[in-house]
Amino acid sequence: MQNINYLYNRNLNLAEMVLSIFNPDTDLALANGKGNYTPTEGVRQMISDLSLLPVWYTEPGSYVLTDTLHNETFMEEMTQLFGLNVKLLSMSELKSSKEQNKIAEYIKVEPFEIYPWGWNTSFRNMLIRTGINPQYLPTDAQLDFHRQLSQRGVVQLALKLFQSQHGFCGISYNVTNTIDCEQYYNSLKDRGGVVFKEPWSSSGKGLLWCRDTFNVRDKNWCQRVIDTQGYVTMSPIYKKVQDFAMEFFVGDNPNRAVSFLGYSLFTTDHKGFYKGNALLSNAEIVKALSKYVPKSLLDKTLVTIGSFLLKKGYKGHVGVDMMVCQEPGGMCIHPCVEINYRHTMGYVARVITDRFLAEGVKGKFMIQHFRTHEQLDVFVNDYKSKYPLHIEQGKFFSGFVPLVPVTHYSLNLAYIVVS
Repeated sequence: MQNINYLYNRNLNLAEMVLSIFNPDTDLALANGKGNYTPTEGVRQMISDLSLLPVWYTEPGSYVLTDTLHNETFMEEMTQLFGLNVKLLSMSELKSSKEQNKIAEYIKVEPFEIYPWGWNTSFRNMLIRTGINPQYLPTDAQLDFHRQLSQRGVVQLALKLFQSQHGFCGISYNVTNTIDCEQYYNSLKDRGGVVFKEPWSSSGKGLLWCRDTFNVRDKNWCQRVIDTQGYVTMSPIYKKVQDFAMEFFVGDNPNRAVSFLGYSLFTTDHKGFYKGNALLSNAEIVKALSKYVPKSLLDKTLVTIGSFLLKKGYKGHVGVDMMVCQEPGGMCIHPCVEINYRHTMGYVARVITDRFLAEGVKGKFMIQHFRTHEQLDVFVNDYKSKYPLHIEQGKFFSGFVPLVPVTHYSLNLAYIVVS
């Protein structure tokens, strides 16, 4: 376990001055691969609606960059309830000479770091346009390395570390022609089928589930991915029992180490789209997973994956998605479904549980999209009535609370509820 730290309920010893930014489209920007990626209107709406999500997981004393001016009342209320120690910085303020001078002064006297949800070239270029000095941002070479590291093809390398080991399952292949795709499907069509994946795409997207057939449309999908991204990954469709993840922070030299931040227990739909996280202590998640697999397998997974991450030369947050699966030989761990070299919703849920929930309290953390603001407003009022909020000394005991402002134009909501 050398170079793997355990940081349950502890800070990460980040820089004195941290600027956190929520850019959940980072995977889409990586897939685009260009320096001037433009998100769709729906994605821009989500970025705006959820821009304050970092106030719940960033380090105390940090700044959070937001592009909206309707946040002060919400922040005052949440600070009063939970004792948040976070300052807001709008995009317009960041561009102003006054705030630039303030940040410049911080940079001169204190360690300064920018922590977005995830890095990509387009996002870096946006920061440069706001006036951030490029010397405090990743270089083109670093961002290219990050993009290569973030492709789904890396999963194949991690899974090789678990091959032929008892209690583990999971294989992934990277192929460059549709003949291999069709042959692989034919070999597995009677055992659940195959899921094909784009190397770069947003989490839960860029997936093709072939359970009952591999037709011309499916073949064309694979060919398009191969033509545009170079290859397609393919894996068997496993009999999933439970989704979970391990959350890490990889430090940099000279004290390079992998810090294990804890577990994430989450749910997805039948197409792999994220639905939400359980708010549980690490001990409770281990207990839940241990109903299916021995804790020793979880420990072995942690050490093996942690060592794999350490060798990759990356600094920052990492979430590794995993599964408990039912195989003919019994329950097993799929130790690496995807590797997310960025912040994850599982990490958000982990920090919220450890910082803000009273001991023994259980709940759920959800991200939900609504077609109209009226639907969102009805939902919020209904949940506030059903689950009245009970907070004592900044700790959440029960009830419902939105984690971001609810405005007249909101279509996306992050919230926690404890019944």
